[in-house]
Amino acid sequence: MEEWVGEAAEQLERITRDPMADAAHGAIRVVSVSAPTGHARYQELTVQAQVSALGIEEKTQPLVVVLDTRRLPPVGAVLPARISRTHEGMIEVDWESLAR
Repeated sequence: MEEWVGEAAEQLERITRDPMADAAHGAIRVVSVSAPTGHARYQELTVQAQVSALGIEEKTQPLVVVLDTRRLPPVGAVLPARISRTHEGMIEVDWESLAR
């Protein structure tokens, strides 16, 4: 993404008082992923993740997400994320980076 697009998005978040407006750029490290049940391609799973970003205390947190069961994140995978400084638990993970 071009730098100006990211900056424009951050400005819009501040103007609209989005809870992610104060988000820090960081990463998550996958600690565990719950096992899929059945044969459905997309399923709601719990990912235990070690969350880290500059200025935010590192912690392990469960993330409930809908994932393609053909592309589950491997344990130990590090994915880029934005972590809210003021809204605990608000995390935006770049799950698309798994496909790259």
